[in-house]
This record gives sequence, structure tokens and C-alpha cells, in this order.
Amino acid sequence: MTIKALMVSKVKQLLGYDRIQQAAWKKGNPFINTEYEHGHEFNPGQEAICIIEDVAQEHQFYIKACVELRMNYKVVNITGPGWIDAVRKSGCKIFMIWPTIYKPIQKQFWDDRLHIMDKYLGLKIFPSPDLLWIYESKRRTADWLVTQNLAHPKTRAFFDKEQALEFVKDVGLPVVCKTDQGAASSGVFIVRSHQHAVKLVNRAFASGILLKNRGMHDRHQGYIIFQEYLPDCKEWRIIRVGDSYFCRFKLKVGDFHSGSGDIVWAKPPEHLLDAVRKISAQFSIPNINVDFFETNDGKFLINEIHALWGGKVLHDEELEGRYLYNDATGTWSFEKGDFFQNRCANLRIQWVKENMMA
Repeated sequence: MTIKALMVSKVKQLLGYDRIQQAAWKKGNPFINTEYEHGHEFNPGQEAICIIEDVAQEHQFYIKACVELRMNYKVVNITGPGWIDAVRKSGCKIFMIWPTIYKPIQKQFWDDRLHIMDKYLGLKIFPSPDLLWIYESKRRTADWLVTQNLAHPKTRAFFDKEQALEFVKDVGLPVVCKTDQGAASSGVFIVRSHQHAVKLVNRAFASGILLKNRGMHDRHQGYIIFQEYLPDCKEWRIIRVGDSYFCRFKLKVGDFHSGSGDIVWAKPPEHLLDAVRKISAQFSIPNINVDFFETNDGKFLINEIHALWGGKVLHDEELEGRYLYNDATGTWSFEKGDFFQNRCANLRIQWVKENMMA
């Protein structure tokens, strides 16, 4: 890390990550203070979808997709005490969600709001509430994978300090320690000594574990997660939105794939496309991202499942495009082109329009 990057990190920790970042996030949203910020009616009389505002301005991709597709939309903020009235007054039936989550209170906020919207207001939510429930929760994802008998790295979550200390006495090293939330490896630590493991356990059950490059109060307390360390593994990202499938390959930098910033288009092993197709069909999830580890002995394990994902702009004349499955022949085909617009927001909006709107 450069001196400048280290100084920025320390300032964020002292003043609070949100406080520093919110100005930058807003600056990155091109629709603020324009006619499109709070909604737009392209087709009078036609149904509008509701886009829920996100603190990190990720909802801008839904806005851009609606503008490009000329789709009526409204933008609603649900952070205030009058959020239920705001949702009702929107008059919308379908709500597009893109939540930023990197600390426990944010996960609690989105889970609370989405549960009320889904179960008690009877609103249609996309992506699905079930997928958003496990989104950005490593504990829930690990437990869900166990219940579905899906191969994944051995993961153990502890809510009892003594049990965690007993576990680390004899755990094989290195081992991976994770926080429940934390994108781009901000909450992932490679533990190479038992002394370090004990230190992390004691911290987790006292002041809490601080995420990298986040605010000093953004801590994870009262639990700890350990996962087996897989040396020299590769990581494949397979995405499905409707009938379109995509493959990207994460390049490893140092100890991490996630957060390295290095990702490329790639030709996937066909069985990974089949696996994602099966998972999404079995659980009626038309929008899903599955990250697979490929171990050095040739096994494929699910590392993470996402309802939403980043979208570094990449161009490759040969590998950029989507995979399509032919039900009649049971075969895959590849179509070159840019179908990843706005982090797949265009495809989501199109799918919602064709499958969820009257």
C-alpha cells in the first residue's frame, strides 16, 4: 500500500467510512440533480417500476437501464421513519433492489425492510427476497450450502468464544478468518499462526474485528468465522440473468482473488454453466452469481453466491459475450457482444418487464 493510500485509509477509519465515501458515491451518480434523479415517465399511462435508493448510489445502474430502455420508473428512499407510506404512495407493484452491505447494521436494515415489503405489504421484489436474505452474509451462505448438499470450502461459524478458542488450538494452518460482511476481501484474513488465531478470537468477542479500509466503529462483534485455506486455487465467476449466462475469471493477486481488481472474460468449463443453471432452476432464481474455487486437485467448490455483483468494464473481441442454453438439444452456444450493460441491470429490467409485469 502506498503512503497516500495508507493515509486515506487512516482518515476513513478516524472519521468514518460512510462520512468520507458518501460524497464520492454521490459524485459518481450522473443522475443527481437531473430530471432522472427521482423518476421519469417515458410512456404515459404505462406501469412504472420502483427503484429503491442505495447509500452507495448503486441504484444508478437501474436508472441508467430504465433510461436506455425507456421504461417508466420512480426512485424511493426507505431509510426514514415514513418509509412505508413512501413505498405505498409510489403506486408501484415491483421494486428493484441493489443494497450496499458491509457491516451488520446495514444487513439488518435491508433484511428488516425487505421482510416487511415482501411478507406484509405483498410487494414484488427483485432480486428475490430469498436470495437477498443470504446476500452478503457468509454465515447464511455457508449454512444454506450445507442444507443443499452443495460442495464448498469447510466453514465454521462460532458464537461462543470458548468453542472458538478450542477450535483454533489444533486447527491446521494456514486458515482463513472472515467477517460475515465485507466485499473485496475487506473482511478476510489469512491466519498463519495459532497466536494470531487466538488474537482474532479474543478481538471478535471483545471490541470486534475491524474491516480493512472502513470506519473505526464499523466492527463485527460476538462471532467469528473460520474457513479452510485452499492454496493455489483458481476462481471462476458464473452469472445468470434470465436466459443469458456469463463467465469471468478472477486473477489472484497476493493471497486474494476477490478485491484484486483483476478479472477477465473467460471460456468456462461447461459443467459450471450446468451447475448454475441447475441451482437457479431448482430454486426459481433467474438472477444469480456463483463464484467457484477450482482447487489444485481439480475439485470445484462454491465460494460465494451473490444476488448482485460488480461490473468492471472489460472488452475482449473473442471472449466477451453470453452463453445460451438450448433446451431442445441440451447444448450450449456462445454469442459474442456486450450484454453486460450497467452490471446486467438492463437484462434484469427486461426480465422483470417480460415476466413480472402485466
